[in-house]
Amino acid sequence: MTFLTVMTEPAIIIITLFFLVFIIYTLFSYAKIESKLKPVYKFMQSINKKELSYRFNQLDEYMLGNPYTVTAWEDLKQALILPDKIFSAVPGTNVNSEHKNDIYLTVDSSYFFHEESLIFSKINYKFIQTIPTLLTGLGPFFTFLNMAIAFASVDFTSENIEGSLNSLIGNIQIAALCSVFAVGYSLLFMFIERILYNSKCKKYYLLIQKEFIRLFDVCTSEQFLLDLVKESKIQNVNNEKILKSLPEDFAKSVSKSLGEITTPYLENILYSLNKLNESIDKNGGNSDMVDKLF
Repeated sequence: MTFLTVMTEPAIIIITLFFLVFIIYTLFSYAKIESKLKPVYKFMQSINKKELSYRFNQLDEYMLGNPYTVTAWEDLKQALILPDKIFSAVPGTNVNSEHKNDIYLTVDSSYFFHEESLIFSKINYKFIQTIPTLLTGLGPFFTFLNMAIAFASVDFTSENIEGSLNSLIGNIQIAALCSVFAVGYSLLFMFIERILYNSKCKKYYLLIQKEFIRLFDVCTSEQFLLDLVKESKIQNVNNEKILKSLPEDFAKSVSKSLGEITTPYLENILYSLNKLNESIDKNGGNSDMVDKLF
């Protein structure tokens, strides 16, 4: 029995076709993942950490526009500490080297951008994991099927019993080879699948995680609360100083207002009264002058 004869057996051909179809399906699925994750990595790689505050809107639009990252990115945005105002990057603008990045993550990015959100949920990964089992199962199926056909074709009543037995032994060999090929294809598929997964999926998933670590500083909840308490204490001290100085400042303000506004009016009134007294004295105390004034 030659190798070519074995490979042309219908059962072996069917098992081989199943193996090739599964390999093509897996390759297509992983290539699709690569085509979506690789551009994300390239875009994140083009962002300088010093420019993050200015290019955050671009990053936001890009992540929301990619169907493979939109869900994870929306969840990650809830864990970001953003400044009061996000600036837009102007082409050709050089960012100061002393610019301080004020966008922080309160949770590690791997909590959102992981294999489940980027890879497993985007393809039928459970089916791919069951393919080795399916290939292995094809072996016993065709083995027992060929054995049943072989035993059914044996005719002990005929004169050519020796030929029938030789045919039976040949069919049993083919049936045994079905299991061998099925198990071999299953092992080969697992080996190829791991290589494809690591080179097309896991590679870019890990690179994207590294880019998040590079771009975003992580501020834990405990650290954020400590900074909040510290800032609150500083504000309390400043408010206390303001409240203590408020009466003194109010008194100074009132005094200044009296000095700058009220005093000139009083001086004018006194000046007018002096002039009035001089006029009365010149007229010898004549009350007609007073009547004319009123």
